[in-house]
Amino acid sequence: MIFKTLHEWPNNPNDAIEIQKIFRPRLIAESRFEKVEYITAVDTAFNERSNILYAAAVTVKYPEMTRVEHGVVSEKAQFPYIPALLSFREGPIILDALRRLARIPDIIIFAGHGIAHPRSFGIASHLGLWVDIPSIGCARKKLIGDYRDPGLEKGAQSPLYVFNSEAGLVYRSKDNVKPIFISPGYKCSLTDARDIVINCLGEYRLPEPLRRAHLLAGKIKQAATNKSHLNYNMKTPVAKRNSHAKDKSIR
Repeated sequence: MIFKTLHEWPNNPNDAIEIQKIFRPRLIAESRFEKVEYITAVDTAFNERSNILYAAAVTVKYPEMTRVEHGVVSEKAQFPYIPALLSFREGPIILDALRRLARIPDIIIFAGHGIAHPRSFGIASHLGLWVDIPSIGCARKKLIGDYRDPGLEKGAQSPLYVFNSEAGLVYRSKDNVKPIFISPGYKCSLTDARDIVINCLGEYRLPEPLRRAHLLAGKIKQAATNKSHLNYNMKTPVAKRNSHAKDKSIR
């Protein structure tokens, strides 16, 4: 997948906020697609010890949910973790994962928020605009806004309001589990965002494409962590390792 550069990545939060304010007016609220055949979902995992982010992009055929392709990347995090500035931390690596895909999807689902954001410019809106592909935010917890807790049965829902404007949907995707938070990102209406995510749900809390991206990101993180531990143990002298074990047994 090929796309243009929208802006340079800033090093500090103040510049990041200014970028959100500058590009927010470019968002398109209504849906700009006729049909959906392919959906890509993206999620990340983070290793706190190594400061490495792992991103996975998974494309599926819609509505069959058959896997088409995937792309994975690992990179050092260059921006601090600040909830309302998540796209500046995870954006560069997510874009690299998307670049590894051959097919341009009709919709991208991001693990985060779209316009349900303090400046109406969450990761789904920001990166949807960057790649110029309709996008949806699907988060596991609220970032901002007010809502009434939906019923505990699957399918229960309630609107999410940000500054008295309806910006998303709180949806119970499984009985007696925490709801998910759906919001349009870019070139996608709230109604279409809701319908697409609901149609992607299976027996799990997350929509299937996003669940697969989440699992894949965790898998590559775990594989890298295991490899790192193996390399460390192989480089550690045997005598030194034995002395550590002996000291531990004495204690």
